[in-house]
Amino acid sequence: MKSFFPLLTIDELETEDQEVRFANGWKKWFKSLPWEEKLYSEPEELYTKRFGFSTPRDVQKKLTNIIEETEEPGIFILEAPMGIGKTEASLVGVEQLAAKTGRNGLFFGLPTQATSNGIFPRVNSWLTSIKDEVGENLPIRLAHGKAALNKEFSSLARNVDIDGEANGSVFVNEWFSGRKTSALDDFVVGTVDQFLLLALKQKHLALRHLGFSKKVVIIDEVHAYDAHMGQYLMRAVQWMGAYGVPVLILSATLPAKSRKRLIKSYLRGKKDRVQKSQLETDFFQTDAYPLITYTDGKEVKQLQDFEKDKTKQVKICRYDEDDLEQLLNTLTQSDGVIGIIVNTVRRAQVLARRCVEKYGSERVELLHSNFIATDRMKKENELLEMIGKGAARPKQKIIIGTQVMEQSLDIDFDVLISDLAPIDLLIQRVGRLHRHDIQRPRSFTKATLYILGTNQEFEFEDGAEFIYGGYLLTRTQHYLPDTLVLPDQISTLVQKVYGENDIEISAKLEKKYTEMKKKHEENLQNKKDKADTYKLDGPARKSSRRKNTLIGWLDFSAKDKKEEHASAQVRDSQDTLEVIALKKIGDGYGTFDEAHDLSNKIDDFNTAKEIAKHTLRLPYALSYPSIIDSTIEILERENKKYLSEWQNQSWLKGSLGIVFNENNEYYLNGYILHYDSKFGLVYEKEEKNGEI
Repeated sequence: MKSFFPLLTIDELETEDQEVRFANGWKKWFKSLPWEEKLYSEPEELYTKRFGFSTPRDVQKKLTNIIEETEEPGIFILEAPMGIGKTEASLVGVEQLAAKTGRNGLFFGLPTQATSNGIFPRVNSWLTSIKDEVGENLPIRLAHGKAALNKEFSSLARNVDIDGEANGSVFVNEWFSGRKTSALDDFVVGTVDQFLLLALKQKHLALRHLGFSKKVVIIDEVHAYDAHMGQYLMRAVQWMGAYGVPVLILSATLPAKSRKRLIKSYLRGKKDRVQKSQLETDFFQTDAYPLITYTDGKEVKQLQDFEKDKTKQVKICRYDEDDLEQLLNTLTQSDGVIGIIVNTVRRAQVLARRCVEKYGSERVELLHSNFIATDRMKKENELLEMIGKGAARPKQKIIIGTQVMEQSLDIDFDVLISDLAPIDLLIQRVGRLHRHDIQRPRSFTKATLYILGTNQEFEFEDGAEFIYGGYLLTRTQHYLPDTLVLPDQISTLVQKVYGENDIEISAKLEKKYTEMKKKHEENLQNKKDKADTYKLDGPARKSSRRKNTLIGWLDFSAKDKKEEHASAQVRDSQDTLEVIALKKIGDGYGTFDEAHDLSNKIDDFNTAKEIAKHTLRLPYALSYPSIIDSTIEILERENKKYLSEWQNQSWLKGSLGIVFNENNEYYLNGYILHYDSKFGLVYEKEEKNGEI
């Protein structure tokens, strides 16, 4: 606050006009008025004004018309193919809904930091266009753990001149920079966690609810959220219904039961206004595609009638793991970009090493989550420049990756090899195959997906079964056609795999399938129980004595739940440790990408910020429950000894660092960590008595 109300000497205090001082300080802080969007006579014109479209696509036009016609807008679920413009449609929808319901902001939630970073420039551009129309400064915020390291967002923050006139269309309001207050800002882009936290019992919950109550909410890529996150999603949506907040849900496709739960949760938030008959309508079970399901007051409505879009046929070939080498030998005889997506980091690294040995390092690229953050961002940008839209494509490439390539990256393979995964994720991966309308090498003119890991004995690859479970893998391979027609078959296949219908299996495998199904259902129930431990109750009924109060919001008794030790988090992820990874240079240290000593510049603000960008997630072997405490203890001891000066620098305070030696190795709690800019982080047990 001293920037707005600087300290005065005693002499100044006696002469200063306090009312003038207060008014000047307020003017310095104050940056924007509430957003009051004015609609054009034809909402479709917004597509031209905001995005330069000559005309909106059919899905976009019909969502716009639906929102325009609703008298009491509520929740809108848009299921449509990848690349059809759901983002632009939802942003136009925000402008319409803001005008209809008197909202003055936006929250745009995505599944990961990477997807949030990817959408931020598009939302920023949209907001700049609005500013040009309405003539007001509009504040925007990127909300996730590493937002301050995002170049575009941090540049907006630096351009705020608290002592001068506003000089930008869009700016960052420093008042809302804290974790507890970021939701209060007008326009927020961030990970979906920010929204899910509405349903988590925690301190300062009222601030978060206050912030969201004045916004229009967009939640994107809902198909990427697991059962644990789904529990919090439904409860947060219920609270939005209670506040009358318009919600736009975007997805490639959803199982029918998820579609129904979202509508039901929103209407439940409206309490006694819900008509049960509206929740029992048959159209929830439809496999029509694209699809818009929405509420208008008490009514549930749906639009299934869309113009037929151009279809893409993808040939499906099942391949044994043992035949992968021969398959690659065949595919590499021709020019083209070969994509390979597997289910685990270690599997991707092993495969990449084999390909480098056989085809050369220049021909092989690797992307997964176990790279230093700066390296991963660099690799993502290189891929976009190499095989993104309008790129000058290489003659021959093999690009290997994990699930990080399923979403957010606008990349395009000529042919795709993938591990078996649940059908909705396979469809996401296929979205990276023949994505753009370009000339293909002669051998790859027809889109082809090679699937590894199908198994008629239900003996799946260990990593795939651990992550996804045998039940969904079994149902996916059962329904997977020989030719996949997109987008026509997207919803049909998802409804079948996630539906309740039994599949035909041999008598000898019936018991195994039943056991897998039971394990799947138990896993879903465990996730629900774990979420319930810390999940906020729904809005109070009219009969409740606590109606319209905050009393009891944070009351809970974990001992009454099945999951006694459930952690208070909205993602059901294993605890992992993130460190700042550096390399020894002389007597000091520096980053892997710049070979000069930074240790003597740690007091410099920009140097410390640069170091803070180099985060790395340690392997689960060092962070599972029985070892994580000792790993942290070792790291804290090492940091106190060698990196104690970090605690005096705001960018590094509280962070744990590791400094790899000249051989890019670091010894930690019985493991040897090795970092390689080509393959990422690999690890193995230290040798003891000649054994590993």
